[in-house]
Amino acid sequence: MSVLSDPIRFRKTIAGLALIGAPLAGFISCLTDSSEGIGQPGTTLYATVSAHGGGIWLTGLIFMVSAILTVPAALGLAHLLRQRGAVLGHLGAACLVIGAFGHMGYAVWQLMVARAAGPGAAALIAYLDRTAAVTPVLVPLMVLLDVGLVLLAAGLLRARAVPGWAPWLIIVTVAADFAIQFTSITATWPVTAVWGALVVSFGAIGLRVLSMPPAEWAAASQAPSPLAGSVPAAASVPAA
Repeated sequence: MSVLSDPIRFRKTIAGLALIGAPLAGFISCLTDSSEGIGQPGTTLYATVSAHGGGIWLTGLIFMVSAILTVPAALGLAHLLRQRGAVLGHLGAACLVIGAFGHMGYAVWQLMVARAAGPGAAALIAYLDRTAAVTPVLVPLMVLLDVGLVLLAAGLLRARAVPGWAPWLIIVTVAADFAIQFTSITATWPVTAVWGALVVSFGAIGLRVLSMPPAEWAAASQAPSPLAGSVPAAASVPAA
């Protein structure tokens, strides 16, 4: 039976590949990225896109791939936490999926500003200044992305569904990402290091999912019955 015709194998394969591909695409996007960022003054942003517009455009496209793959990755992690850590799994997956919209929004912003350089510099700089209006929208969404990662990592620790070092590495990486995003650091290497750590942690989880037998993957979605271990009602009735 092919993967496409087997729903269990298909969903398991998509989840495993997405868990590997989402952080890998984010890491690759750092290799072509520059120091642009939402909220920068128009003059600074104009100088950056004038020098690195092509790279920023390519970065946005790759970042879109990462955003798209984040959704099946989140659903795959929630699937692993259906029996233990279900609350953390559901909340974490919801935050991660919502955060993926912020992920996508930032990629669209990159594509938009990458082509802003050209004749009429003053008007374009004023336009780039106005793009800072997306900051109060995108930043909360991208914070939810990190919140979702922490909740899912905590759920994985509770469920012991993967080796413990992987979710701990995710938590440490998210803490480092917060430190980077809310400081004045503009270098690209710290963000590249963050994505590299996520490639290692989520890559290990993705490989674990891909190597799971289909029966084990299917069993992960079967929550234990609330009546499990209880005495059947019929057996509690005394014999006449």
